[in-house]
Amino acid sequence: MSKQFPGLVPPQVDAVEQIKFLADLYRPQVHPAKWRQIVARTRELGLNFPKDELLIIAALDTPYHVQKFLNNQTYYNNDHAAVELEETAMPPRRVLQTARAHCFEGAMFAYMVDYLHGFDPKMVLLEAAQDSEHNLVVHYDAEGNWYGCNAHSRYAHLDGRPPQYTTVRQLAASYAPWYYSDRTRNPQDVTLVGYSDPFDIVAKYGVAWMDSEEPLWDIYYTYIDASVTFHYLNEDSGRAHLYPVLNALKEKWIQVDAEGVPFVSVSDLPPRAQELWHEFWRVHTPGQLPARGAAREIEKQFFEMTGTTPIDLQDNAEDLQYFLQNGYRVEQLLTR
Repeated sequence: MSKQFPGLVPPQVDAVEQIKFLADLYRPQVHPAKWRQIVARTRELGLNFPKDELLIIAALDTPYHVQKFLNNQTYYNNDHAAVELEETAMPPRRVLQTARAHCFEGAMFAYMVDYLHGFDPKMVLLEAAQDSEHNLVVHYDAEGNWYGCNAHSRYAHLDGRPPQYTTVRQLAASYAPWYYSDRTRNPQDVTLVGYSDPFDIVAKYGVAWMDSEEPLWDIYYTYIDASVTFHYLNEDSGRAHLYPVLNALKEKWIQVDAEGVPFVSVSDLPPRAQELWHEFWRVHTPGQLPARGAAREIEKQFFEMTGTTPIDLQDNAEDLQYFLQNGYRVEQLLTR
């Protein structure tokens, strides 16, 4: 769980003062050999960090130390706390400079530091229904054959995990009991559905983002595409699936009209799913999340048939509008 603060919005900090504070804090922890290694590594990759920032990175020389940094030195950047707040996709350097990060930003910071220290991190996305997804930066301890991860969250028990899991599935499943709706905050409303196979951010985007101060919107909007395979947690069949919004686009359940507005094309759903769609909206109480009673039973049948829910499908169509408005194309997500 991230560093706590009073209120919804973390305090503003001066970037120069923040870096000086962290550099003074971590300087005594940097071993000379580790400093030389990180300097050589960044030069090899063509990265250029200011000395104090590189010193902090050098000190965070294990995933354990990265997680302590995220938990103790980094506020949660709740950029959805109020409508007037601007959404962000800060790069790792800005995380250092602002002492804040949301889930994606914390993950990209952890990925960068773990990568520079040679831990060969991979990203795993936890898939939720009617809830926010969660990014895990997975590392593998070859000596003990264990998986662990770094993660950043404002909720307890959704931060990183030490390397003590024999499979990525076990690691993902460890989040299930704590992964309940951030809308109801009811521990009975568990929302975790599945997890992705580990995938390589550097292989897809290179390393230039690591020392950039520009927002990472290109990665934020496109890192989950048709090349990323997901698995359900509630079955052992090994059946894989696409991320739900991508599957909906592929199956044409979500389409984009002539005005560029995404919509749910109900007539393109399987015939029985069309019936369930209409039944669901007839009995569902508007604004009630998650669905209850008869609506919940219909939702389960719809999910078994489509891998999504009516509410998620509608939300996905609405959220896709932001993707398109920012100049991205559906084809960028569906091209493997």
